[in-house]
Amino acid sequence: MKDKVFIAWSGSNATALEVKKLLEKKYNYVCSIGGNADNSSKFSSVGDTVIQQIKSCNQAIVIFQNRKDGAVSNNLFFELGYVMAMYGMKKVHCVKRKNEEVVLPSDFDNSFVEPIDDGNDETTFAEEIVAYFIGRQKMSINENKMYLINNRYLMHDKIVSHYSEAGSKCSDYELAQYILFYMQAAHMFGDERKTLKEITRFKQLHNYEFSSELSLAVNICISFLNMVTEIKYDESRNAVFIEQNTFWRFKNEYETYIDAVVDDDMGVFDEWARVFIYQHLNFAYMLFSHNESLSEKMTVSLCGKCRDYALDTITYMEELETIAPCVQNNDEIGLISLLKAYVYRNLFVVKQRLNEEDWLKWLKLTIKERAALKNNFGGGTIDTQLYNNFCMEYYLSLIDLLSTDESIDPFEVEMYRAEMLEYIRSVKNNNSENMYLRQMSHWCDTF
Repeated sequence: MKDKVFIAWSGSNATALEVKKLLEKKYNYVCSIGGNADNSSKFSSVGDTVIQQIKSCNQAIVIFQNRKDGAVSNNLFFELGYVMAMYGMKKVHCVKRKNEEVVLPSDFDNSFVEPIDDGNDETTFAEEIVAYFIGRQKMSINENKMYLINNRYLMHDKIVSHYSEAGSKCSDYELAQYILFYMQAAHMFGDERKTLKEITRFKQLHNYEFSSELSLAVNICISFLNMVTEIKYDESRNAVFIEQNTFWRFKNEYETYIDAVVDDDMGVFDEWARVFIYQHLNFAYMLFSHNESLSEKMTVSLCGKCRDYALDTITYMEELETIAPCVQNNDEIGLISLLKAYVYRNLFVVKQRLNEEDWLKWLKLTIKERAALKNNFGGGTIDTQLYNNFCMEYYLSLIDLLSTDESIDPFEVEMYRAEMLEYIRSVKNNNSENMYLRQMSHWCDTF
């Protein structure tokens, strides 16, 4: 079920009726026109009908038009204030005719009222209002992404309510972004199997209602969670890998996702989708390259593709972190920093295996990002499990440095080892089956 839209109007309700018809028939929204269809006050009062209508909706279209006396209805300003307070400004869409002069109170900034070309008839005016409203659905998520991951119940609530009778709490376009971050949260919390079942069920029930962006996000989520639930650990080699069938299925699915991303100037779903797609491909190629059944030639080829996808991911991340929503929400401090750390480490691994000279540069870069995450989110600012993951990933990268850089003082190596042993002891009871923790323990025992 789409959002329920409250349509507030002044003057004639003809445009509101036409907007309602278009949104309900063409786009599957449910609309409620403020007051009564004939605007007869004897049938309703502000405290009775209108407030109940507003409370039952999730978004508002506010149509500014003059009455016959040349003024905007006072009721419209009451309704405007109510919906702004209840829905938030990005869920309120104010419009007027481009050629009509509507007089607003001096405290109002005219910039929030969009002038719409009416084509000199109600139908065209209504069609242009609907086009503006649909365009405004492509909103960016205005929260820090690490905050959302840390409070994943907020995203779960949006997924559960999206097609419920109560009405959705965001647009399909916004939900597509939330799905990507919810997927990342599942991976970080270790809830891949549970989340995979949840999102698969969500797709089974509502796939026919998905927008193209939401469909893509759900498919990415399912493919990625399917892949990571099939990761294996070989203790004899201290190696994490995936089997050939897992890799082949994942690769084929993701190559179709690359083609499915559509450039979009309105929001940032396309930028986020590309970052996740290329980062996941980078991860999958690295995992499969660790499969011991492969020939040396095949391993080298896989490492080369892993490197190329990593460099592509970095390019897309650099684009993403310059876009206003990411800058305003400090995403570079949280999720973008984490994704950089993933990609930098994978680049280090494959470049070292390919004997490329700059491998140490990428190892030091991933340690820098992981140290920043560890420092920025310490002191109870994030869920303990997530913070422990940041620490564990920092120490894993540190192990790589201590194992390969012979210039490090032996005393520093021993101090780092003691620090890691203390960390392992502090978390081992709750993470005894964690394959990465087992890798750390293996290094500490054998170094």
